[in-house]
Amino acid sequence: MAQQTGILGLRGTVGGLVFRKDGSVAQKPASNKAAFANKPSMERTRENANEFGLAAKYSKLLRDALRVAISAASDSQVAARLTKVMREVIALDDTNDRGQRVFDAANSAPLLGFNFNAGAGIGQTMYFPFEVTGNGADVTLSIPALNPVSDIAAPQGATHFEVVFAAAELDMETMTFSGARVAAPLGVLPINTAPLANQQVVASFAAVPAAASLVVGVVGINFYQQVNGKNYPLNNNSTNPLAIEYVA
Repeated sequence: MAQQTGILGLRGTVGGLVFRKDGSVAQKPASNKAAFANKPSMERTRENANEFGLAAKYSKLLRDALRVAISAASDSQVAARLTKVMREVIALDDTNDRGQRVFDAANSAPLLGFNFNAGAGIGQTMYFPFEVTGNGADVTLSIPALNPVSDIAAPQGATHFEVVFAAAELDMETMTFSGARVAAPLGVLPINTAPLANQQVVASFAAVPAAASLVVGVVGINFYQQVNGKNYPLNNNSTNPLAIEYVA
């Protein structure tokens, strides 16, 4: 809205004219909404916008499906970083035209290894071997051997840890999901606990995932400081890694 700044002075927009603070006057630029929707030269821009919007929806769906696990191990840029990876997956669609490409679970390999917490890499924290496999309605985490003292790089102040394991089935067409989360398969343990061997934990869905669904399994570790028998999350979760270790 225009404002009178003196006897004759105006600042703002009046009748399509912009009265600037320095006294100059310019015509208000026309909206480019119509040009964006119809102009041939902006076709690539429209295509990119369509696929970016879809990638953002896929990113949110995955984050919602694994919300509880992610809430303890994520950074402020996780949404943007995951959307970028989703765009890479969309770009692998060789069936639909550009601008109409979609997520295909068969192209989900770029998601493998995605770290939800960029400040805490799983490869710099968890040095014990593990494997995530799928069979029917089950997703299984197997840990052949774990010596916490030597196999976990605990941050300063941590007294306890818990291994995190979660799985989710996502239908990218209907934008729905179901989860099979196992919060702490080994429980909350002291950093100096005795070595463990042949640990196996199964996350089971209510039914075998559909062939077109995306199944994701994440593995991570949460750190705590125990005071008077109560476990307190360490450093606002900034030291907790969590990564996608299984896609199918």
